[in-house]
Amino acid sequence: MEERLAKTIAAIKESGADWGLFTSPDGIAYALGHVCGIEAGPSPFAGGPSLGIVGTSGETALLITNLEMETASWADTIVTYTGFSYQEPTDIFENYLTETKALLARFGVGGRIAVERHALPASIASLLDGSVALPIEPAFRRQRAIKTATEIGLLREAALTASAGQKAFLASTRAGMRELEVFAAIRLAMETRAGVRLPMTGDLISGRERTSRFMGWPDNRIIETGDPLICDLAPRVAGYWGDSCASAMIGQASEGFQKLFSSARSALDLAIETIRPGLVIGDLDAALQAVINSNGYSYAHHSGHSIGTGVHEWPRIVVYERETLKEDMVIMVEPTALDPDVGGVRLEYMLQVTATGCEILTDFEHRPDF
Repeated sequence: MEERLAKTIAAIKESGADWGLFTSPDGIAYALGHVCGIEAGPSPFAGGPSLGIVGTSGETALLITNLEMETASWADTIVTYTGFSYQEPTDIFENYLTETKALLARFGVGGRIAVERHALPASIASLLDGSVALPIEPAFRRQRAIKTATEIGLLREAALTASAGQKAFLASTRAGMRELEVFAAIRLAMETRAGVRLPMTGDLISGRERTSRFMGWPDNRIIETGDPLICDLAPRVAGYWGDSCASAMIGQASEGFQKLFSSARSALDLAIETIRPGLVIGDLDAALQAVINSNGYSYAHHSGHSIGTGVHEWPRIVVYERETLKEDMVIMVEPTALDPDVGGVRLEYMLQVTATGCEILTDFEHRPDF
């Protein structure tokens, strides 16, 4: 049995259920290996989200549109419904509902059912009358937090794809370019490495005011000498997310920017030196914040997060998190230093927690200027 499916079944059992229904893109990717299209948002040719069914005895089923019939999954039963039709009219929602009812009846899904509360549509919830719907999120997130060897390989490739984008950012950004021009070169580098179009999220911002706010998509702003830049890249590759963030200044880094950069770099280095199994995550966050604060800078950001089929997974690196790090967790560490008179710096690496410390999965070098 695929190890991620076994861990999904364990989460269903831990939730006190006999069945699990999965309707989020990251949940279905993890449980059944089906990578949903997400870049254009919900499809106009879908009656609802893809539906994954998992039973505690190993039963697996997947419901998808006819446009997705060739996509991969390790589900034993894959059912398609007509979402795209051009020769005659069709009721897409009714097709979806009909096949959902039939699939639930075919497998005898009922009783105690674990569901993703944040992603369960009303159309499916209405079919569960007489059953007890239980939240799967607490158990599911714990199972997903420790990665399998296959997942670590997928995350490593996603990290290297993000690194290709960061290398393009550091190599090609020049004064006089628009932010969108830089982003085009970055995207080309990542997609050329992956060989396919990639969904992605992140930030590319320049200038003192924009980097002080630390988040935002690129626009037509023209980059000038002396501008600080933040480039945060998160591409999804084969269903798993990469992530990374670099910060640099156009031209020679000013004294103020160099201090900001050194503060964030010191915090990142501290994380790399101290991460190990058993470390309380909130204590890690507090230590990283202390480095930034000791240099007189504000810290208006979390220190990181876990990553997998979701770009932000549990546990997050925040001061209130009392979970401990465990071997084979994969986390993003991204200390941030902000000074409204200079701008912002965020430096991020993907790290795998090992038996004795951590391994950096990213392969680009942070530097303070272009």
